[in-house]
Amino acid sequence: MRTISPKSEYRQLQILFFVFAIFIMAWVPRFPEVKANLGLSNGQFGTLISTGTLGALASLFLTGHIVHKFGTKIVILANTVLITLAFISIVQTKSPTLFLALNVALGWGISGYHIAANAQAFHSMERVKDLTISRLHGIWALGALCTAIISGLVVDHIGLALHVGGITFAMALIVFASIYKLSPVLMKANEEKEGHLPLRTLITSFRVDWLISGGLLCAVFLEFSAGDWSAIFTKERIGVSASLAALPYICFTVALIAGRLGANRIAKRFQLHHTVRFLALVGGFGFIAFIALAVNIPGEHKYWALVATCVAFAFAGAGSSLMAPTFYTAGNRRSPLPSAVTVGQLGVVNSGAIFILKACVAWTAQFTGSLAIALMIPALMLVATAYFARVLKTD
Repeated sequence: MRTISPKSEYRQLQILFFVFAIFIMAWVPRFPEVKANLGLSNGQFGTLISTGTLGALASLFLTGHIVHKFGTKIVILANTVLITLAFISIVQTKSPTLFLALNVALGWGISGYHIAANAQAFHSMERVKDLTISRLHGIWALGALCTAIISGLVVDHIGLALHVGGITFAMALIVFASIYKLSPVLMKANEEKEGHLPLRTLITSFRVDWLISGGLLCAVFLEFSAGDWSAIFTKERIGVSASLAALPYICFTVALIAGRLGANRIAKRFQLHHTVRFLALVGGFGFIAFIALAVNIPGEHKYWALVATCVAFAFAGAGSSLMAPTFYTAGNRRSPLPSAVTVGQLGVVNSGAIFILKACVAWTAQFTGSLAIALMIPALMLVATAYFARVLKTD
């Protein structure tokens, strides 16, 4: 029977998170091209992109139950195939209707993979010393950084479909290889009758932890918005080339990685809830200040505006760095349900609200004619995270 050492298990988990980021972020720096292919306005494109949440909601509600009943292997592999096929197709279509259907499928696949991978991480923490969700989310951010850099380098040389389709297929092969190596320690199907969590129980046990859910929503929405709008804002508002438009998101991701990979050192020196409150305030207000500066720099000095935009997104990345893993870990600690179910239930509330908020940002940009004004919504939400930091106290 094959076995795997804790060191190798940790390495393979890092690969799963790293690859997941490349999977879902490879096309983000090329959103201006996707938007141009579809021939849509900012409001229309933002609304269409947000429809992925519909698939995510269904997946988040059901996948925790599926993981608990069938194990993580089949869930990760099935959703990997779904993500691959959806991405290969979605970057080639010029039909908003087909894009809508594929985006919903993509939302399901991404959320399914997310739940299964995080559930496996919580499961592995019982065996692997020093494994933390913050570090794995830092590895995810490192993957996002790598794909953002690659996108910036190839945007003028490789077509959208070849770039995204090729990367997606390659990442799928890596996931299959990693899952094979992890097979001995993957969460197995729950075979004991008394251990089953029936779907009816899943529904009746659904509870909203308002402090955790509210904090998570406010904490991560700027991260979502940075992915959706940073390249479009930089290319259309600042007026730089497509290759340079990826720079603010790269700065965002570098700051995100630094915060997440340094989480253990931060936790040893400062109380977590104080750290989160500080990052929320500095990150949110720093982003607001430098975006305001960027849009007020005259057009003939667009590269200074680009620098200000990069600094703004670096503040956003630093402010967002500890948020998602910290609130997910606190939610798992406060819930009596299995980790996969807890992650899913948190995601249901979070995704439902994000669907509405993404549309609000998109149509605020459309009606005001200013994406900078629209981005103040997620910035102020990050500031509001300071209120929810109290839920992170462990004493």
